[in-house]
Amino acid sequence: MKRLLLVSHRPIDQAGGPAARWRSFAKHLPTLGWEVDVVSGRGGDEFASPARAQARAKVMETLGRIATPVFRTAGLRPEAMPLSTAWAPRGAAHVRRRLRDQHYDAVLATAPPFAALIAARMGHGDVPLVVELRDLWAGNPAFDRGGPVLRRLESWVVKDAAAVIAVTPEAADDLRRRHPGARIEEIANGFEPELLEKRRPSSGTTIIHSGTLTKDRPLAPLLRALKPPLKLVLHGYVAPEIWAEIAVSGADVEIVPPSGWEDAVERIAAADVALITQSRGAGDETAVAAKVYEYLALGKPVLCLSDGGATEALLRRLDADQLSARLGNEPSVEAALARIIAGELPSTVPRERLALYERPRQAEQLMGVLESLWS
Repeated sequence: MKRLLLVSHRPIDQAGGPAARWRSFAKHLPTLGWEVDVVSGRGGDEFASPARAQARAKVMETLGRIATPVFRTAGLRPEAMPLSTAWAPRGAAHVRRRLRDQHYDAVLATAPPFAALIAARMGHGDVPLVVELRDLWAGNPAFDRGGPVLRRLESWVVKDAAAVIAVTPEAADDLRRRHPGARIEEIANGFEPELLEKRRPSSGTTIIHSGTLTKDRPLAPLLRALKPPLKLVLHGYVAPEIWAEIAVSGADVEIVPPSGWEDAVERIAAADVALITQSRGAGDETAVAAKVYEYLALGKPVLCLSDGGATEALLRRLDADQLSARLGNEPSVEAALARIIAGELPSTVPRERLALYERPRQAEQLMGVLESLWS
């Protein structure tokens, strides 16, 4: 068995969706000859406690509003340097200690949170470093306001990496443009194959959004057009700005607190249509939310509200974009909702077209990257 040291500020045994990718890889990689050990922060499992998840998100929203003027002068958004960044020196010390006490064939840092990249870059020594950017860092409008800080930090990390993994073609192209000479690989987000067995017919008018809704992903265009018999379920954290949009809309909206991954899957499977909202201002030009792959695996038609970007492109490649609508184009939103009311839902994406996104296959891709470090 070869040995991989994974550096992730978020513990991968958390119940929530953000840890699902590496919960899965840690399960599948040993069958491919790679044992996985983890260095992570010690934070509690916020997704096992909805109240804790809600409280943490509200605190971060408040801190972000207070810190915005200071960060703006540095060309950053507060989200670029969350409180977790302070973990990086301690994380680096843990990485050095592990590498001193045991043998590892590679170190892989996954982000966000981006503290893991800094910790691994500071601590990996002579062991090959692989960097995984599930969201872009520098140049991402969710974090970057055009200042030099993130660009220099990202360059410092990437220059020392044997390989960099992106999760969409758009993100991989962006990294290749900004880091010529770096080895950039693409391993998409995906889903567990057992989700395919949970598919249920969609014939009603309940729309679900599962995940976080931030102020950068406006819901107002949908709320203005939402009329009976349509019902919207928002499962996860909802930013105060979105709450305000809901309050003035009068639409039929049920809000369910954040919960663990398994509960989220059951709620999606029980709904009729799955909603994803995307905005270039939130960094979505190069990102596809992990939930989209689970929506598709569960056989749900996807109502995609966006101003273009990677999610819309993915749905188009899979011939699953019939319910796509433009954020700034209310007639397109109304037309998509009219199709749902009329029962004119797109066909379920065939399993064989989703095979590329099954996590065991993606673990094989990752194993290939790791093996190539020694070829």
